[in-house]
Amino acid sequence: MLKILADQNIYKLSQFLPDEIELTTYNNSDPIPSLNGYDALIASTVTKLNEFTIPSIPQSLKAIGTASSGSDHIDAQYFQNNGVKVFDAKGCNAKTVGEYIITVLILWSIKKNKNPEDYTVGVIGAGATGSEVKKQLQEFNIPFKMYDPPKELTHEEFNSASLQEILDCDILTFHVPLTEGKPNSTFHWLDKDKLNSSSFELIINAARGGVIDESALLDALATGSVKDVVIDVWENEPDFNTELAKKAFISTPHMAGHSEQGKLIASGIICDKIGSVLGFKSNPADSMLIKKEQAISDLNYTLLNLILRLHPIREYDADIRNICSRPDKAILFQKLRTDRPYRYEYPYISLDKTLLDEFKVLKKLGVKPLANT
Repeated sequence: MLKILADQNIYKLSQFLPDEIELTTYNNSDPIPSLNGYDALIASTVTKLNEFTIPSIPQSLKAIGTASSGSDHIDAQYFQNNGVKVFDAKGCNAKTVGEYIITVLILWSIKKNKNPEDYTVGVIGAGATGSEVKKQLQEFNIPFKMYDPPKELTHEEFNSASLQEILDCDILTFHVPLTEGKPNSTFHWLDKDKLNSSSFELIINAARGGVIDESALLDALATGSVKDVVIDVWENEPDFNTELAKKAFISTPHMAGHSEQGKLIASGIICDKIGSVLGFKSNPADSMLIKKEQAISDLNYTLLNLILRLHPIREYDADIRNICSRPDKAILFQKLRTDRPYRYEYPYISLDKTLLDEFKVLKKLGVKPLANT
């Protein structure tokens, strides 16, 4: 019988695995258990996987997977050099993060009384998530530029904006992996020099902590060259920067990509990939992707209140601010990520047609009418 060891927080993992797989789970706050006898390990982003955390690789281990879009917590070369395949679930939460970005822009425009169509958004990173953000911006007629020089070298059809064109944008949103010491390194991509030479209405980071120099960003907020920031990922996560969290327009505990649908897709993708190595076929996710109807009796809602009811971003923000002064804030940060129920993506939500007719924004987000309205 094939044996898989997995983080206990990998969403509904057992439902994707066939009966012939023996699944054992572990708590990611504890050291990684012995891998002796296991054919595969499935981890989450909170667990570093490298020669220090796994100094001895058993012969039984054939694959390592992370049920997440990013894989910078894994030293892939180390494992590949030892004959272990490494997989991620890249693209699993692109839709979810795209919805987070457009939700941020809607809330920012309402709270600050701004028209987002008057501002140009610089999208840094044109992979799965950046491309989804592009779709959302197009749906809402928000001007944008795409910046991804490495993609321009490998995809003839893609033309990246220049660095200066991006730095001239009013809003920046990041969708790149965290890389250091390589050509096109993204570590501290937005640094003191770039911030001193430009000004921005809004900066959003839902990619990886470390892509922005947080100290330089705080200085830019103090001088006014950056007016607002939205931060979902943090440079020293989970020990997040409390000063930045308090000064941000919105702060969230690395949950931009958390949704019921995104987590199911991630589990399905990683099971498919590991199954290709171990020789099993995973169960499909289709039957688990259900919709949620919300029958709101009070139809006297504002757009702001409706958005905040459909997306718990304000609750995420309150959660992280509430733990800023706690000495155990790093531990609590992790608990926020694992304990809060996942939200539903907009196309999986149904509302009274009266509300959709009144607020066209909801239709653009993909919200569907209730079956009986």
